[in-house]
Amino acid sequence: MAMGPRQEHFRMLALYNQWANARLYDAAGRIAPEALAEERGAFFGSLLGTLNHLLVTDRGWMARLEGESPRMRLDEMLHDDFSDLRAARVVQDQRLADYVHGLSEDRLAARLDYATSSGAPQSQPLHHVLAHLFNHQTHHRGQAHHLVGLVLGREATPVLDLLAYQRSTAAAAVEARQGTALPHDDGPPGRPPDDGPTGPGLAATRVQVAAMDGVMLADKEVPEPDSLGG
Repeated sequence: MAMGPRQEHFRMLALYNQWANARLYDAAGRIAPEALAEERGAFFGSLLGTLNHLLVTDRGWMARLEGESPRMRLDEMLHDDFSDLRAARVVQDQRLADYVHGLSEDRLAARLDYATSSGAPQSQPLHHVLAHLFNHQTHHRGQAHHLVGLVLGREATPVLDLLAYQRSTAAAAVEARQGTALPHDDGPPGRPPDDGPTGPGLAATRVQVAAMDGVMLADKEVPEPDSLGG
């Protein structure tokens, strides 16, 4: 059965969200704990604070999607240990992807009734709620991406563009069908291989690529576009 446009759109966003968070956490995992927790003037203070905020809000929205409306403190530190935070992030992203994968076009168009953190009742189409959830992720992930760059430098900061994910998905799907593979790159995320040509569009990244119907197609090294060039 063919998917509707909203189903395809939000499944893509859920998979992109999973991909982008994995790359961001790969980079953040190279930062010393004291630097992760250092106050840097971000909206939620530190890189660790920013990443915790995203997990807090994603859990809150996930609860609302499942029929509960919990009270939450937006600056709560769920995990001071980065390894614990990363493990929780992986579980949350998979949970969201599984949820979105099970939604029909009718359900996406239906209204979601929930309460805000202060208890105020709200009702709006489910696809509006999901659009906010993924937009909120992108907003604060951008802040976290900047904080990673302040510590590691631009060259070691991963590309997180949606176009990079889309082109990687398309390229890896073709490779999976053709049985071809690109060279492995063990370098930092977002950087070109140390041996071989460099330049815009030649950096490689390992991505697990899922088709829009949720079937895993490949675990490939694929080229990514230059972040500034699109």
